[in-house]
Amino acid sequence: MKLKKIIALSLTAVMLPASFIGCGGKESNETTQKEEGTDSQKEDSNEPVEVSIAIWGAEDGLSDPEDPIYKKLVEETGVKLVPQNITWDDSGQKIQLWATNGQLPDIFVGDYVGTSFFTNWVDQGVIRALPENLDEYPNLKEYLKMDKAQAVKRDGKYYMIPRQTYGDITYSVQDRNVVYRWDLAQKAGVTKEPETYDEFRDMIKKIMEADPENKNIGGMTQAIPKLIDGFIYPYGGILTQKWVEKDGQFMPSYFAGDMQAAMQLARDMYQEGTIEKDIALAKADTSKEKFLQGQNAAMIFAGAGPSWLYHEIGKDYEQLYGRKFYDDIKIAKLFPCADGNKYYFVDTESWSETYISSSVDDEKMAAICKLFDYLYSEDGRRLMFCGIEGEDYDMVDGKPVMKEGVVLGDKYAFKNPSSSISSLAIWDPASWDMESPSAAPQEYRDLDVQRHQDAVENGYLPKYYDAVRYLSTPKKDTFVYEPSDDLLQIMMGTEPVDEMIDDLMKKYEKKGLSEMLEEVNAAAKEAGVEIE
Repeated sequence: MKLKKIIALSLTAVMLPASFIGCGGKESNETTQKEEGTDSQKEDSNEPVEVSIAIWGAEDGLSDPEDPIYKKLVEETGVKLVPQNITWDDSGQKIQLWATNGQLPDIFVGDYVGTSFFTNWVDQGVIRALPENLDEYPNLKEYLKMDKAQAVKRDGKYYMIPRQTYGDITYSVQDRNVVYRWDLAQKAGVTKEPETYDEFRDMIKKIMEADPENKNIGGMTQAIPKLIDGFIYPYGGILTQKWVEKDGQFMPSYFAGDMQAAMQLARDMYQEGTIEKDIALAKADTSKEKFLQGQNAAMIFAGAGPSWLYHEIGKDYEQLYGRKFYDDIKIAKLFPCADGNKYYFVDTESWSETYISSSVDDEKMAAICKLFDYLYSEDGRRLMFCGIEGEDYDMVDGKPVMKEGVVLGDKYAFKNPSSSISSLAIWDPASWDMESPSAAPQEYRDLDVQRHQDAVENGYLPKYYDAVRYLSTPKKDTFVYEPSDDLLQIMMGTEPVDEMIDDLMKKYEKKGLSEMLEEVNAAAKEAGVEIE
């Protein structure tokens, strides 16, 4: 597959050994804890160590203490997980509150690297570093060689464990999928899939005007807040998670791109109704229900590609209507943006991280390290993503082959689709590693491949610098900018877009934008990061 205009950047893709991908591959060279039989394992008591955990939908995944996958995990690691529940809607607020009042669980997840939260938590002793000597945990030690883990070490210590998402950055196109009702578009007289933002808007208008099902159908919504960024900001060449070079200095892409073009697009779509009026109020359950009931012509989802969409909403759609979700919907292609390039949403190969509370003592820290060492072993990965050997899969020529008809999410509480507990260590690789088992029908997996191929062959990524993004400086760590809030404010505003942008930039200048950029660029120069 030929890369077209994709620049590799300075991050060195996190390409793990073949044995790390999904459930497949031969045994890795690293010997697992189980095989080594370390002294610490021999000394373990029969009682598991209780470790509280906050990860999305933890209560659902841990609802059955007799669940075979969970019981196997406890047997192998000696760790009993106790949920401190968070959801996609409330995780940020809850974790920040718990961090403030000293109620953090032993381990928790979130996307905090590169924010003031991470820096403050380290400086204030809110989170605890992993042991400096990880020789007893060879799988964990090997995993932490990835670029992101190395880039954010503080004083030579690891204060977080990255959660691998994809094999390389181009797969992050799977994280934002605009799904639209192609069946309704056809009933409204649309005969051609949209190829541009304007054609997409025209299609939505026609669906709304025709309202084929007489449901007063609205425009595009989003599954959860902030997803619309991934559709609107690329139009202005803005990659909200990245730092780029402009006019000879490093700066967040947010301030380097064409903010005027992106914000004007959002305002136009909002005013014409192709973006629904209530999009700022999106909640996971209610938004999906509205889309299921045909009250929205399109919806932005986050997740690991089309195969993930099948589990998230496709199965419910098929049960409700008795026809295939795949036949009624389309996923928007990458559209040319303001400058003609097809930008798309990108994050990192490891979205979000696992953190350990400073309240964790040495004994519990050892248990947590043992847990993650197992999760990064071949046996651990197979358990998380393939289930029980002999029951759910068989090893054939050194690779697991799922038994016909096995759907882990239907069979085990631990694999409940509403919970991310089985992806504590890494996200399920099924959306990008086609050798990894998936319960999604093959046509959805084919869409995964097509979606990624669209990004690789047609998409465009500018040069970006994660080495700068992960730099820690006093002004950078305290400088907060809110692309999502800014977008909603200007999109829903009444003053001219250019005037609102001018006011916005004045606000950021008052907060110290220029001083922050000067400080970061000086630190980057000292660190040897050069503009290419």
